[in-house]
Amino acid sequence: MSRWRRLALAAVVAAAAALACSKAEEPRYNAPAQERAALVLEPPTVALGDVADVVLTVVTRPGVSVSPPDAPGAVPGFQLVEREAQDVEKEPARWLHRTRIRVRAVDVGRFEFPGGKVQGQNAEGAALEIPYAALPLEVASSISEGPERRSPFGLRRLPPGRVGGPGAALAFVTGFAVALGGVGVVALVRRKRAERRARPAPIETMETPAWEVARAALDAAEAEQGVDARAALDGTSRALRRYAAARFGADVPPRSIEELRGSSPPYLMTTRWSGFVDLLGALDVARFAPHADAERAARASALLRTARAFVDETTPQEARR
Repeated sequence: MSRWRRLALAAVVAAAAALACSKAEEPRYNAPAQERAALVLEPPTVALGDVADVVLTVVTRPGVSVSPPDAPGAVPGFQLVEREAQDVEKEPARWLHRTRIRVRAVDVGRFEFPGGKVQGQNAEGAALEIPYAALPLEVASSISEGPERRSPFGLRRLPPGRVGGPGAALAFVTGFAVALGGVGVVALVRRKRAERRARPAPIETMETPAWEVARAALDAAEAEQGVDARAALDGTSRALRRYAAARFGADVPPRSIEELRGSSPPYLMTTRWSGFVDLLGALDVARFAPHADAERAARASALLRTARAFVDETTPQEARR
């Protein structure tokens, strides 16, 4: 290869390398996040009696702090069950603040979860107010004729068949065998049910005792108390519900206060059930009803002490501090 050709080839390679570097170093710009908020229902369709989550998602620029919004005092067609402020999801160009409000559908029809405003503060300390629109909700009956039907169909008449014939004997033998099998299954189910009833209520199935888990959760709620009284109340209510489920086998977490008042208590909570439900009700009033900040903080402090006393009193004697 001649000298001139080698120089020309070197020039081409250098130009290609320079072009590649310029493309690789081309700056990329991300559009700044615009503060906005929206309500979403999960799952998107709700049937009568279902428990669903209304999630408020607030999108902000990085460095913005957001106060969890007040839950509405009442939502037509629904009962408020639980409220939880989730951890902030921090992305390079935006932060996502989510609050989950668990509701139970108690009436059929079209309703609306009210809109509102979220209060926040940017990195420079300036106040922000982010509005969000109301969310239309529809509750369907659990009785329908479609594939999502939740209740059994009624009895339907079979078309009349021919009497006799070569298949009659086979049909009789098959039906007799099915009937015997059905009797056996019913007997087995009844025996298993009797065994379950004879067993005592579960006391503790977790590796870590329920009272230790509850105390840790109440410690975390107390740490939140000085920053956000409502978050402390949320944590206290959640800790008590999970404690009753793990310690006594109570079906507490998904149920509203009205449902708990009308339900039968677990055997080991018979004498404490009424006071326990009243405590959960007081927590709901402190969380969901409008209160001044000072009053909510005072309520949170008193209810947290009561919750600790309940856990301490129901802890086995040998495990008490």
